[in-house]
Amino acid sequence: MMIPVMLSGQNKYIPPDPYTQWDGITHWSRYQITSPGYLGPNALPVPVIHKAEIPESIFWYGGYEYYYGAGDETHDMKTRLIIPVAKGRIGLELNYVPVEFFSMDSVVSRGRRTLSGKAVDGHSFGDVYFGTIIQVIKNHPYLPDLSLSMSCRTASGTNRENARYTDAPGYYLDVSIGDSYGKDRGFFRHVRWYGEIGFYAWQTNVDNYPQNDAFLFGAGIDFDFKDFFIDQTLCGYSGYMNNGDQPLVYRVDLGIKMGSSALVFGYEKGIQDFPFESIRVGFQITGLTDEPGGLNAK
Repeated sequence: MMIPVMLSGQNKYIPPDPYTQWDGITHWSRYQITSPGYLGPNALPVPVIHKAEIPESIFWYGGYEYYYGAGDETHDMKTRLIIPVAKGRIGLELNYVPVEFFSMDSVVSRGRRTLSGKAVDGHSFGDVYFGTIIQVIKNHPYLPDLSLSMSCRTASGTNRENARYTDAPGYYLDVSIGDSYGKDRGFFRHVRWYGEIGFYAWQTNVDNYPQNDAFLFGAGIDFDFKDFFIDQTLCGYSGYMNNGDQPLVYRVDLGIKMGSSALVFGYEKGIQDFPFESIRVGFQITGLTDEPGGLNAK
């Protein structure tokens, strides 16, 4: 009876505590846990869900975010850019957090196995995510819209010693479907539903298991009105190591329209393996080109 109890209480993907079990040789980073449950909010975030559509002209978003969790406060700037090419059948996507400012207390710092294990304040520079979206089906009379995408993450994020970023690359693939219903006129314009499944992979510090592979998923619904819109999504991914690698988040955005731009207010709630809530405010523009069709407008 003792054997199964002991085995169930252990996780081979979680290294020993560096503060009490350091072997005197191994680099401190090998004791960190590379999963969203043990890192800052921008290290391994749940990706922005794709909606099976590519904007007809260049889309840009820039905003401020404030993440608050028990013992951790993070302020950051975030930007997103989508450039349509090939008559809107392909989109080039960029997501980036240029800088974040953080404050961790000693409990969180020690739990995340930072180099000092003490309270720390500082700033970090973020990872760059770049990818491609391919529109496979669009405006079909019987089938929903369908898109495929792939995104890669650079290892540009800094401050790994304070568990802010992983200092390692990663990537994710996804397929999304969605459809819109409405006449795009009057007070109520349309409603759009969408769903996504995919694969997410990133490097770890575990010698025998150098990569964590996760099932990526999400679903959402958008309501578009004449002067504003409301977007809601529930999304996450599920790794196989069960070491804080199965985040699930809820996101909602309210956008106040101003022509082809909008002032956007958002909220995010970590439900599992993402110990943060956040509020954000940003500005987005759809229509940085003069005509529909993005770079291929004629």
